Amino acid sequence: MDPLELIEELNKILKNNRKAVHDVLLTGGATDYTNYMNLIGQLKSLDNVEQEFKEFLQKRRIQVE
Repeated sequence: MDPLELIEELNKILKNNRKAVHDVLLTGGATDYTNYMNLIGQLKSLDNVEQEFKEFLQKRRIQVE
């Protein structure tokens, strides 16, 4: 696998995971407060990973949507 393909695939996975968690939250799928907080934690983690990923790519001057 080409490094650019890997980068694109990782970016797609992050976006899909974030969308899945958003969908659960927006449709009232959290079963209780603990589950809700877990989902919020997942979103924060995905945001952190994406930010680190973007900073890493910027340092290497690689652009990905």
